[in-house]
Amino acid sequence: MSIISRNERSRRAQTQDAKRYIQMTIRRMRQDMNLTQAQLGKSLVTPVDQATISNWESGKTELSASQLLDVMMLFGKPNFLMLLDQCDVQSNTFADKRSA
Repeated sequence: MSIISRNERSRRAQTQDAKRYIQMTIRRMRQDMNLTQAQLGKSLVTPVDQATISNWESGKTELSASQLLDVMMLFGKPNFLMLLDQCDVQSNTFADKRSA
């Protein structure tokens, strides 16, 4: 097996882990702020409906980079790439750094 194939498989796994972490984080932060999915959707710069938020949180659809930035800014986390530092994709575990 070539190095490229192994790297691709690793990248694919890391990408999937990061997507799941983002989904879980959006749901957790929304719930921590006591927002419904509909309220979150209406609060965005470009509003979306409740079903869209549900689809993001469940992984049925993906956010665009600008949508993710908007959500993270709304939650006071404008550097969404730093969010992924909390996701240990190498070991497929998620660190809960809410208390950190």
